[in-house]
Amino acid sequence: MRRQEWPQQDDSNERESVNIPVQNDVVVLGGGLAGHCAALAAAEHGASVLLLEKTPNYGGSSVQAAGSFAFARTDAQREMGIEDSEEKLAEDLVSASGNRADPVLVGRYVELQADTYEWLKRQGVEFHKIALSSNMSVPRTHPTNPRQLLDALHAKVMNNARITYVPSVAASRLLRTGHGSTVTVNGVLAYAANDAIEVNARGGVVLAAGGFSRNPQLIERFSPQMAKAMPAGGAANVGDGLLMGWSVGADLLDMSFVNGTFGMGLTRYPDLHLYAEDEALLRLAIYKGAIAVNLEGRRFADESMSYKTLGEICLRQPKAIGFQIFDQKIMELSEPAPNSHDLADAYKKGLVRKAASISELAGMLGIDAVELERTVARYNEGVKKGKDDEFGRVALSKSVGKMVALDTAPYYGFPCATAVLATYCGLRVNADMQVLNVYAEPIEGLYAAGELVGGFHGAGYMSGTALGKAAIFGRVAGRVSAERAAR
Repeated sequence: MRRQEWPQQDDSNERESVNIPVQNDVVVLGGGLAGHCAALAAAEHGASVLLLEKTPNYGGSSVQAAGSFAFARTDAQREMGIEDSEEKLAEDLVSASGNRADPVLVGRYVELQADTYEWLKRQGVEFHKIALSSNMSVPRTHPTNPRQLLDALHAKVMNNARITYVPSVAASRLLRTGHGSTVTVNGVLAYAANDAIEVNARGGVVLAAGGFSRNPQLIERFSPQMAKAMPAGGAANVGDGLLMGWSVGADLLDMSFVNGTFGMGLTRYPDLHLYAEDEALLRLAIYKGAIAVNLEGRRFADESMSYKTLGEICLRQPKAIGFQIFDQKIMELSEPAPNSHDLADAYKKGLVRKAASISELAGMLGIDAVELERTVARYNEGVKKGKDDEFGRVALSKSVGKMVALDTAPYYGFPCATAVLATYCGLRVNADMQVLNVYAEPIEGLYAAGELVGGFHGAGYMSGTALGKAAIFGRVAGRVSAERAAR
């Protein structure tokens, strides 16, 4: 597994030779979506903000995501005639979590999601055509180009006189006073080159440093079932924020529910050990009508379920690999990026194989041809009846959309696997994003946002809620920490 090479970013508007201010109202750790939103919100409420990014480039896991946000009752939905509501959104969030989501966090998300959608647009974020995705009862995926998303927010950060952004500076220790339930966090120990610098924060520290998908020791400790999954996500996502919160007594939630994402393209298939994370593509033809099969040519699940659940099941298949099989009708439903339905782009990039028949396609993919033909024929019979006999599939995603027969040549196969893009678990927080200790007491001066927040996703995941959570909760953490600094 080679280390990810980060794309070069235009740094023409970066401030030259920035010194690290040691006295600040708010310190934000992590230059991804949550960190940018927290910094901007804190500045909006009058705080002086130091935003530290461990790597040379901003973005983290956010720029590697599909770019989807889950918002409800938006103008874009109304224009497409999609009826949605806050109540439906809340129900889907709880259902996707396996009824484990903290109702306080669900309520906070639902309460602030519409305002955050409008706020992002005011920051220059561009949204694209709404799509249906995993665990949604109605189409509510609001896609963005993740690079455009972060570039727009970063430009706002760099043009805000209240915010100092410093890349290539890591922080791995919190400055604190007191012990046990009397702990107060008042800064961080930052490392620039070989120098350790004490950086103070009057209002508090916001941990927005991502998860631990790149830390095999933490994966093994908390989620050994994901040991065979491909590590992805931000190159620096090794659990720094989690460990810092843990070190001052933070409670941890949902650690055993870390799950991978099914549908990550194998860029060098059939050599399964070579995986270029910087070229990784998430493509979900299954939600347009494709089926998922293993190397034996057999389906292994109801494809309308969450791609997180499918990811776990895929890890139990031969060589932990799956293939999304579809026909020309489904290829013609391809939607241009940014979204996970851009099948034409995956074909152009050479990740999708094309053949005149199912048998020929099987040969290209190294799948048992006889079994794949039987599988497709059996599935097509199920489509005629409105329900497949093998796994009970009746829809495209959750309960939305009708299955389609795979009967129109040419046929396509997309080799894919399960990757841990993000860990979606971590520090326990309250509605104000204050980190809580094991007694559910706030740790004074410590806030969290983004991937390292636990208690929201529970045992499952609805598409678009990772970026949604990062933006919404990041804004809350920034505002509350700024208000504390002003007291």
